[in-house]
Amino acid sequence: MKSFIKIFTILTRRQMFICTVIIVLMALCAVMEAFGIGLVYPLIRIIGNKNFLEEHDKIAGIVVHFGVTNHRRLVFFSSLCLLAFYIFKNFIILYEGKLQIAFSMKNQKDYTKRLYAYYMSRPYLYHLNTNIAIILRNINNGGSTVFSNILIKTLSIITDLITIAVIWAFLCYMDIVTALGCAFFVAPLVFAMLNYFRKKIGTYGSVQNAYFAEVNKWINQGFGSLKETKVMQKEAFFTSEFFKSYSMYTDSVTGFLFVQRLPRAIIELTTIGGILLLIAVKMLIKSDPETLIANLGVLALAAVRIMPCLNRITALFNDIKFSMPLFNEMYEDLMIVKKEKNIAEKNIIEVSKQNLVFDKEIEVRNLSFTYPGKTSGPVFTGLSFKIPKGAFVGIVGASGAGKTTFIDILLGLLPPDSGDISVDGQNIGENLSGWLNNIAYVPQSIYLVDGSIKDNIAFGIASKDVDAGQIQKVLKMAELYDFVQTLPDKEKSNVGDKGAKLSGGQRQRIGIARALYHNPKVLILDEATSALDNETERQITDTILKLKGSITIIAIAHRLSTLEHCDFKIEFDKGDAKVLR
Repeated sequence: MKSFIKIFTILTRRQMFICTVIIVLMALCAVMEAFGIGLVYPLIRIIGNKNFLEEHDKIAGIVVHFGVTNHRRLVFFSSLCLLAFYIFKNFIILYEGKLQIAFSMKNQKDYTKRLYAYYMSRPYLYHLNTNIAIILRNINNGGSTVFSNILIKTLSIITDLITIAVIWAFLCYMDIVTALGCAFFVAPLVFAMLNYFRKKIGTYGSVQNAYFAEVNKWINQGFGSLKETKVMQKEAFFTSEFFKSYSMYTDSVTGFLFVQRLPRAIIELTTIGGILLLIAVKMLIKSDPETLIANLGVLALAAVRIMPCLNRITALFNDIKFSMPLFNEMYEDLMIVKKEKNIAEKNIIEVSKQNLVFDKEIEVRNLSFTYPGKTSGPVFTGLSFKIPKGAFVGIVGASGAGKTTFIDILLGLLPPDSGDISVDGQNIGENLSGWLNNIAYVPQSIYLVDGSIKDNIAFGIASKDVDAGQIQKVLKMAELYDFVQTLPDKEKSNVGDKGAKLSGGQRQRIGIARALYHNPKVLILDEATSALDNETERQITDTILKLKGSITIIAIAHRLSTLEHCDFKIEFDKGDAKVLR
């Protein structure tokens, strides 16, 4: 039961209000369901009694105003009234169902969007320590699991429970002995089934949850390294590992689907057997046949309505139990999303900070950093140096000396253990967004989307907002303009998946053009030319040198020739850094 209550804890106050309205409507629908069954009883009595109007003067006085003067017309009129009630009842039920679905789908979309934004905003260290397959699974399946597979099914269970309770109360009014007999016979059976299958289904759910992430992992790894995979002829390995994970995933789903079918057969057998047993007992004690027929007619109708409810309750309960492992794993993330949604609903708007002013220098003071969980000690301790505005600074040192780690701290991706980096005296950590507005970053491997050259330069900007003049400007600055003019579609030419239609040098130049599009004050190059041949590297280095003086350039490079014209170098060595003039 705690699992079912837990789903409501991720909802905001506004969402809970809507849920309450839906539950009230569900209760109304349940009452109408009971009335729909109860009204069959008098219809059966009317059909079986030709002298009904003579025996009920008050009813005869009312229906005469509708032209009902004999038994045939009374049956016809009563049937039409019951039909009208059923039409109205089903209209209300459909409306309530539509509200449930709309509520679920709206929040599924909203929470999925917020989960995507939340994972995008998580610290860089989080992504270093989290498998991308887990994030993909949570974004792809999280919203649908929480709202379609758990919340809406929980509401459906509540609907069926209310319906059963109201119908059972009506049966108590008609025949208390029969109603109590049904309750004491069916309720323990349903409870026993739910309890028996609970652990087994929970296990299937945990296996399915784990191996769905594994399936994503092998898809990403297999197709993400396709070139290396084909060259090394390892297609069979990735196919085999994918199939192992997918087999475990489908086996868990197979087991769950089989277990899902068992309760229905048991409930149907018990219900039909109970009705037949009741008929036999009633006949043995010589009940009035006329009363028995009417009672059994209503009881059969109640059974026809209750039996699907019981089947749904067990099936939905099992579905929810199967989905709970993923919900429990994502619970903390969902609670953070709830907090953000609460803020949005209260119309609280965060004031964006202005750009951090950079007119003089970048100062590194007593900077220290150790990766969490690493036993090898700090990457560096007590780093202190200054970088004047407009300088071209080379970052050198052996592999593992901390060069890229320092750049990650400068980019705000990693928080230092101690010390700080300040720009014109202001700590960048106090206005990271304002600092990043000054920075452009070119990594060793440029990520290109499967789109046009223009799309890749104006990365993350909607097509309608792209400045066409700025595109032309940065193409010339990155010395890509002449090449682009030779293409049939110019800057609208598609680059292919991960830039497959371009050379390595052209991909790096697009990276430089992307960096320059926002008119940065600081250009950071992290091994931006190390994967290129000497001639291409020299050409791109010449392009970068043309920016010297107008932009502060901080470049990591292994080849000293790349840094031949820098103003000075900062050498990282054994956790320390020193300036080389």
